[in-house]
Amino acid sequence: MTILNINDLNSASRLGGPSTLSERTVLVPAAGGEGIVAPAKYADGNAASYVYEDRYINGELRRVVLIDSRPSQANRLEDHIVKAIKDGHPILSRMPRIEVTYEMENGRGNTIQRSYFDSQLPHRAFDAHIRVGSIDGRSTSELPAYINARNATAEDMSALFDLSPITVAFGGWDSTRRKNQLRIASPFNGEIIGVLANQRDPEPVHRAGARVDPVDASIKFDKADAKVIGGIVASEVSEKTRADFEKSGKGSKLGLGAIPPQTGNAADLDGIAVSSIIRTHVLSFSTLRALRFGKGPDGDAAIRVLLAAVILNAMAGSNAELNLRANCMLREEAAPKTVLDRRFGAQEDLEMLDLVHADELLEQAYQQAHDVAGVDWHGQVLRVTGNPLVTKAGTAEESDE
Repeated sequence: MTILNINDLNSASRLGGPSTLSERTVLVPAAGGEGIVAPAKYADGNAASYVYEDRYINGELRRVVLIDSRPSQANRLEDHIVKAIKDGHPILSRMPRIEVTYEMENGRGNTIQRSYFDSQLPHRAFDAHIRVGSIDGRSTSELPAYINARNATAEDMSALFDLSPITVAFGGWDSTRRKNQLRIASPFNGEIIGVLANQRDPEPVHRAGARVDPVDASIKFDKADAKVIGGIVASEVSEKTRADFEKSGKGSKLGLGAIPPQTGNAADLDGIAVSSIIRTHVLSFSTLRALRFGKGPDGDAAIRVLLAAVILNAMAGSNAELNLRANCMLREEAAPKTVLDRRFGAQEDLEMLDLVHADELLEQAYQQAHDVAGVDWHGQVLRVTGNPLVTKAGTAEESDE
């Protein structure tokens, strides 16, 4: 088998080229087949639930559980890019980006700063943290370069690409804008599913571990003492937690006292048994080919190749670190199977793209885009000051929306 090269990407960036590159990885619980895994939890009223779906697998209709969703897999790729930027990656660290910085109290009278890249924000370049922020005392939403980026279209995506390539690479929706809402479909799609071991009546495991308090098993304060303790922790807990504690006097509200192990539906979801786990990644060249950048046929194609190389680099980075969540420890059963569509039913099996080859491909793609389309990445950052009213209104409590 051969490995994906720049010629493959050049072909895929032009009309009639490959439609997709797909990657399929079979995973297993690190503990072995007898282990359970913890899928993603979704809100179901006031309770948490797993998502069960029907899928067609190896010629059979099978019931599966969603272990990691499409948005979550995209976020994991972006997380690789964020870390690469912070680690000084030779190409990704120079990629233009938007950065929002908040000044906030640390609860002890000191001010600290927290910064977030567009790739970390839910709506990327269109995120409200950017739009309600400011640059040199002026609203970000009034900045001509930002207005031009929001006015971009599929016919000319250059203004947005110059400001936030990550938004073009992973998609975005300017959903709260009054008019001219820009929607960019993500060229990347990925998920992890588990085929349920019990196909007829899947039963997740409900259990919660014990907490041992070496001081006392039960700690309950009277009203006066609860007020005193509430005042001590006021700067560290939410108003709701403090109010609940002072009303009940239960030390458990603050993490004091023991908790016995629990089981049954009243306990937390802890995992479920699966017979196999499948991770899929798909890069759609067709989606990229729908975008133009005002650089002519050759220049536009070169930018599409660069965007594809960024996504492929993130795919390789995500593959290199299989870390999902607590109690969901997985390992690969075999190397991913990578397939390049050659059109009209023809496919080519490729070697797995590792980080070394992904970096080489990205370097070649950037140099080509630089030479052909004039792309110049030198670490441009649009620095936005976060609106202090946002952090003032924030809370650690879960949103009820």
